Amino acid sequence: MKKFSAFTLISLVSVLLLTLVFPVGLNAAVKESYFVFTSPGEDMSTEMNISWHSDVEGTFVQYAPADEEGWNNAVRVDGECKPFSLPEEIHERGKIFRTIGFTERNRCTVSLKDLDPNTKYKYRVGKTTFSEPSYFWTGGNVEPFSFLFFTDPQFFSDSTARTFNNLVYKALEVDPDIRFSVVTGDIVDRGGDMNYWNWLFNQPCLKEMPYAFAAGNHEYYDAIGANVYSNAFMNAFTNYPANGAPNVLGSSYYFKYNNVLYVVVDSEAETVNVARRQEQMDWFEEVMRTNHAQYITVYMHTGIGMPPNRNNAKARWLELFDKYGVDIVMTGHSHVYFRTKPIYDFAPSTDPDRGTIYLEGGYSGPKAGTTSPGNPTWFETRFATAPSVTIFQVTTSHLSLRTIDITGFHLDEATIPAKRSPLPASGFEKESYLDSISLTVDEKDPTKAIFYWGNKWYGHVNYAQLIGEDEEVIGHDYLYSNRVGNYVTLTGLESNKTYNYTLKVEFKDGTVVERPMTLETPKLPYGRIENLELDTSGEKPLLTWFAFLENDQIEKYRVLVNDELLTELEVGAMSCEITGLDPYRKNVIKLEAVDVSGDVVFTDFVEHGEDVEFTLAYPEDEIELEPGKSKTPAVSLNPKLDVTIVYESSDETVATVDANGKITAVAEGEATITAKILERPDVVATIKVKVTAAEEPEDPGTEKKGCFGSIAAFAGLGSLGLIVLFRRRRRF
Repeated sequence: MKKFSAFTLISLVSVLLLTLVFPVGLNAAVKESYFVFTSPGEDMSTEMNISWHSDVEGTFVQYAPADEEGWNNAVRVDGECKPFSLPEEIHERGKIFRTIGFTERNRCTVSLKDLDPNTKYKYRVGKTTFSEPSYFWTGGNVEPFSFLFFTDPQFFSDSTARTFNNLVYKALEVDPDIRFSVVTGDIVDRGGDMNYWNWLFNQPCLKEMPYAFAAGNHEYYDAIGANVYSNAFMNAFTNYPANGAPNVLGSSYYFKYNNVLYVVVDSEAETVNVARRQEQMDWFEEVMRTNHAQYITVYMHTGIGMPPNRNNAKARWLELFDKYGVDIVMTGHSHVYFRTKPIYDFAPSTDPDRGTIYLEGGYSGPKAGTTSPGNPTWFETRFATAPSVTIFQVTTSHLSLRTIDITGFHLDEATIPAKRSPLPASGFEKESYLDSISLTVDEKDPTKAIFYWGNKWYGHVNYAQLIGEDEEVIGHDYLYSNRVGNYVTLTGLESNKTYNYTLKVEFKDGTVVERPMTLETPKLPYGRIENLELDTSGEKPLLTWFAFLENDQIEKYRVLVNDELLTELEVGAMSCEITGLDPYRKNVIKLEAVDVSGDVVFTDFVEHGEDVEFTLAYPEDEIELEPGKSKTPAVSLNPKLDVTIVYESSDETVATVDANGKITAVAEGEATITAKILERPDVVATIKVKVTAAEEPEDPGTEKKGCFGSIAAFAGLGSLGLIVLFRRRRRF
């Protein structure tokens, strides 16, 4: 015969006594359905989740619009049922966890899909004998609706469980449009004891609407003491969307109702394994980046502590709430009601578009907390006077909350303005959106530029960023609101420079697009330079000007006369003597300002003198000379002004010309003599010279001298090849 330990005997006696006192259905009778529960679907406009326990096979759900009489037209959905039980002793993590009443039965679930939006439904569960009707109301638009928030019922008997039940019904009296409730933990006092769950499901308010539970530490407790086990106790009675953190499914999840996103975090999971905190933080960021809603609400049992320690690892949640623009975070645990001011970057926010409100719901059961002073600069209100629930009404412009006690008395009221538009921009196209993004220099200050990502991103884009050549990231990590702004100002830019960036955009569907983007900054304004004048009253012409410079962008001045550089001057100069002017032409005297980049940024000029139309001509086009002969053709000049005429020969081996214009033939051939005005080298006259040898009669007595005689003659003629170009100043 198997021996029983004293503890086992005591446990058996306890079970027998509890069975007599608390009729929990511990195999007392076969039931087709019990613990029927409505959980939100991921999209509550068309989805709803149902769960129940059953002692038989083949149970199912029937559902129909709530205003239909009877069940003749009800839709049937068969349950997905699996055997379920928990042993009285669970050996894990080197510990022993004890349970009461988790005997063998079927745990069944159904996910209703393709429901009609904006419709109130009824449903029942069974096979031959059905449960009493339960109700839910689908969402589907952004019209006003209400939901209920409370925390910590934490009852220890059927009578104490009626506290939260009565609060729910009082809230329905105040606002009949409540669609569902969110409860931030400690729903029961001992998650591992089936009796507490039985008291929960004895409350008729569970049939009135869906309930979204966040696991509290008491849901993790086993049946005997404060031994923290897991979320398995709560998950046995609920059917939440399987979209949570991988290792915290069932107790971490999110759902949407109309224009509100509800994210439920299991704050107790990290007490079992600290890695669950980071896993849920990573999951939370993914939820934010892949979902869009006008309002973002977050629920967890144990808060971060108000005010939090910035260096606490858990306080990283606040940084995430700031980053993603969470509107309100609701918690429980301390049994003290408080509501903070909008908090941003660990301080009350002064920006109406930034900041998260932290609301702890006090308690909704028999266990009151005690208030502590806290930091008065953080809180709008703080009390622990009575059990309470909070009614939220959602509109497109704001969330409003009313916290009431069991009599309906208002304990707290507040309005939370919307940070976002109710719906994303319609007709969104990625390419057209990318084309709308711009990077432009600030017109008023060229050291700044505006990175503008437009007004069509809302609800479609997670971020639009510029990545610089030095890997600097410009832009927000996440675009959580169309009211925070749609541009970033770049500062400290250098003038006259090209900046190359990479535009990087992440869309809600997870795709990332990159494309190059260039910014060219202009030169800085240098001021102004004006009143350029040429003063000819002195011995030498003097160029003067006034400079009103704003900064050090001008490096030097350059003065040019007829496009020839005359001189360069320091930036402080405001006059310059001018030389090299031509009295017979219109002279252009130019002033240029050169900036520090070497570019000419200012140019102005003055003119001096008049152009004279000279003509210069030889009396004939061509002359003939014999070698050794000379001739001086008279060159005519009109008008006869004091200029210098210079001459040159195209081939001095044929003919030379001296400074007076005298042409001397040298050897047979042709050459061109050019006369030009030195002061106006564009004015020329030419004459062609043909040099031919005269024919001499043959002398019969002349003896041929042979080769040496010819060489001597040739040498004599060669000496004439030394030609010099003479020039003289002629006055007419």
